Amino acid sequence: MNYRFVKVTSFYRDFIKRYYNLNPGVGKLNYDDQMAHLMSKAYSWADFYSKHLRELGNEAYEIVANATPLQNAWAKEHGSNATGLHIVFDQIKYLKPDVIMFQDSYNFNGEWVKELRKSVPSIKLAFGFGCSPFNNLHLEQFKTFDFMIVCSPRFSIEFQKSGLRVHTLLHAFEDSLLDKIKMDNSYPEVDFSFLGSFIPGTEGHTLRQQVVNQLIKSKINLDIYAHILKISPLDLFFRRSAFISAQLMKGLKLDSLAKSLPGIKKAYFLSELPQNPKNISAISRIAKPPVYGLDMFKAISRSKIGFNMHGQAAGDYAANVRLFEITGVGSCMVTDWKKNLNEIFEIDKEAVAFSNGDECIEKIKWLLDHPKEREEIAKAGQKRVLKDHTFKIRASQLNEIILKELTK
Repeated sequence: MNYRFVKVTSFYRDFIKRYYNLNPGVGKLNYDDQMAHLMSKAYSWADFYSKHLRELGNEAYEIVANATPLQNAWAKEHGSNATGLHIVFDQIKYLKPDVIMFQDSYNFNGEWVKELRKSVPSIKLAFGFGCSPFNNLHLEQFKTFDFMIVCSPRFSIEFQKSGLRVHTLLHAFEDSLLDKIKMDNSYPEVDFSFLGSFIPGTEGHTLRQQVVNQLIKSKINLDIYAHILKISPLDLFFRRSAFISAQLMKGLKLDSLAKSLPGIKKAYFLSELPQNPKNISAISRIAKPPVYGLDMFKAISRSKIGFNMHGQAAGDYAANVRLFEITGVGSCMVTDWKKNLNEIFEIDKEAVAFSNGDECIEKIKWLLDHPKEREEIAKAGQKRVLKDHTFKIRASQLNEIILKELTK
């Protein structure tokens, strides 16, 4: 049995902004050419799932909801007068999918999905994806999906407690990128690197920030490419005001109103008062601007050791995509210990794990002093990824989930 599949996502706002700034002419291309160009940058999951699902005989399409020039090109070519996220609605009506996956299930859920299913009767399955901080309000909105795909047991446990049906599907690495990573790679070779974010909050990266500060103090030669959340005082004031207003509206049972107001809607789903990161000055002094997609893979591949540490939202389970990106490009990964890590990689043979900052420093220094052993771990980690953790494998697993759900 084959089916028509659509995946809806939103790319990170800073990546989208940078992409169009660096490629000013791309917004003038037609929709298909723009999409091909954007996907060639290999950001996030790109079109990897669609590509491999097509190899399995399905029709598969991607929608990048917040790539405005791309979306506007589609609307113009198809005679749609819609704007913004409303274009997504028209695209789905046009494509008439059997199966729709909302990778961005935090912006597309609840009543929006209910209305979509009424307007597009071809939809047999609509499911979301969860692998980032969530709260009870999100869980309630996710109940409009047939099921959720999650990236680790922690999310599976919490989602099922709320009555959601769940399938676990780990992140992956796209092995077709390996040749592209080697081409025109001008990034310098470095001993040790971290590429990621520092976002404050109880579900954010506070522990990661503490360990990286320890690494800096230890004088380890650390390269950082990072997004550091810095909110201006005025913007922080407005964000906090929106959060407080949303909380008041919840207390007054004015939830529908709160979710309908543009300035309040995003704050409605926040669990805590917005804040700026603290004790970030040492990191800010040495951090380079973030890199994304193919550039990110190139930078990681030039690092002898790649550092990974989960945000607090992951809980006790290994979950993030960087696990597979560092190992996939052939760098030696040092990552925080999680109870399921040994199910993904053989610890100390395919990846190196630490339990605290002191242990992390000790193991990094040992690896830098023992290049032969470090290179053996790096090669073994990459071999494991290419054997068990590619997007082709994940697409096959996703296909099995979809076929099982369609035949229920």
